[in-house]
Amino acid sequence: MNAQEALSNSIRNIEMRLKEHERLLECLREGDEGTVTACLSLDCRHSIVMRETLLEVIEVLEDSRKAFKSPRLEALRKKLIRILAENI
Repeated sequence: MNAQEALSNSIRNIEMRLKEHERLLECLREGDEGTVTACLSLDCRHSIVMRETLLEVIEVLEDSRKAFKSPRLEALRKKLIRILAENI
């Protein structure tokens, strides 16, 4: 991993932590202090595996984009990117 990749990963981790704090603050604002689930945390093993898998799928779709000019694959790739961005 080069310095640029390390910096990108660090920024991504900071963004994920901020989103986690936003979700926790929202729970507190709504008075749901006792209903926070384990998967609300970004450290949840399920969330980590899901995120890693989505990133891998997106990367494979991106790599194969030129070989397979499929509008359906492109739409799927964009949908996965959108879902990942909304949930990180």
